[in-house]
Amino acid sequence: MLVLTYDRMISRVKKCFLTLCLSCCSIPLICAPQTIDVVTESWIGYTNEDGSGFYFDILNIIFPEEDWTVNTKIVPFSRVRYLLNHDRADIALGFYDGDTTKALFSEQPVEVDSIDIALTPEMAEIWQGLGSLSFKKVQALLEYRYDEFIDFPMYYEESSSLLEMLDRVNRGKIDAVFDYKADMLVKAAQLTQPIQFIIKENVLRLKVFFAFSDNKKGKKIKIHFDMELQKMIDSGELDELFRKHMGADENRL
Repeated sequence: MLVLTYDRMISRVKKCFLTLCLSCCSIPLICAPQTIDVVTESWIGYTNEDGSGFYFDILNIIFPEEDWTVNTKIVPFSRVRYLLNHDRADIALGFYDGDTTKALFSEQPVEVDSIDIALTPEMAEIWQGLGSLSFKKVQALLEYRYDEFIDFPMYYEESSSLLEMLDRVNRGKIDAVFDYKADMLVKAAQLTQPIQFIIKENVLRLKVFFAFSDNKKGKKIKIHFDMELQKMIDSGELDELFRKHMGADENRL
């Protein structure tokens, strides 16, 4: 009887020890930061190559490193779309309202984007707004799809090289190129001929959203993002952050 009691006691001690070990082992699994994969193109002031910028700061605030592991990949926007559409990214940055890509969009826009245009001198002279592009040769980077947001008929094409497009408009081979002034000026410095084109600013304005993969994980991340972004909007933190990167007089919306 004494031996049986001793065996039972030893068995009970072993079970308690095993339970404690399992509990200790499970703690890192519960507390470990959740990993999210983010894809974006590089835009000056928004998603700089060094990890700074307005969009990246939003991510850093909403997904702090003690709770989240954020893996960011900078790729051309056409690749951004591909990765998001094939569930190979959890978040993609810089999508316009009304975009038809397969994704879930944030509840609120992060800003209103202002798109610029490079024009031949002849086009700049007659420029009276987007209507001036009717039946003109217009280009933009792959998958930007500006033609979806412009009601006027254009001979619209997309290319993978901003430098090549600026060379074409500079030589008068096409009439216009949509992009951002800061990015176009960087590329223009690489042209082999003197700059002839003229840049018109803020010719197209579109609401910008962050996009999430259309799956279970993406939905959970979106819920967290929407809640935290609304807090930033209500407190004025998002507007303050925008002015920090874009200038004290700039308006996020």
